[in-house]
Amino acid sequence: MNVPAIAKRTFDELRDRPEFLSLVQDVVKELQQLPNSILRAQFIHNLVEELNSEIFSNPLVQQLSPCKMGCSACCHTQVSITEDESRLMAQLIQDGVEVDRNLLQLQAKAQNDSDAFYKIPYEERRCVFLNEEGACSIYEHRPSVCRTNAVLGDASQCETKTEIKPTRLVKTTQSDLVIYASFLNTKDSGTLPYMLSKVISAE
Repeated sequence: MNVPAIAKRTFDELRDRPEFLSLVQDVVKELQQLPNSILRAQFIHNLVEELNSEIFSNPLVQQLSPCKMGCSACCHTQVSITEDESRLMAQLIQDGVEVDRNLLQLQAKAQNDSDAFYKIPYEERRCVFLNEEGACSIYEHRPSVCRTNAVLGDASQCETKTEIKPTRLVKTTQSDLVIYASFLNTKDSGTLPYMLSKVISAE
């Protein structure tokens, strides 16, 4: 289970507190009632957005965070997704969203190995869903991790041209636990290029 580091850290810190453990268990139960991957991915995305709404509407966060539609500073890093999310993305591609298949295959070769991924030249590490203007072409359907890893400060903190720098992130405790639950429930998980490539190849 390739749980995103921040979600795992949040869960490990709070797993002994009943109210937080209950949230994880409740989300898993809800997911198990949904009949397919698309609905499960959408459920998680909607729940994360709902839980984030108060946090990201805070005037101070709005003032200090550059993380909005059109900012792509962090879109050259590895992002972990669930199988449900990969199937949603594959459906979007099938419905007409364009991606660079060669770039996807290049990134997918790194599989879940971060060292191998960061050896890929910076420009070739860009997310395959970035359009020519540098905006996310599936913003409304972007992975759950992309909805929570919001930086406080300048977008340059998120760039990884030369190194991965420590960043100060907005604290999204409940959303982190929801994301943890989604990875706990999924059949498979891994990096976006690797998971998406596997789903597309299997179709």
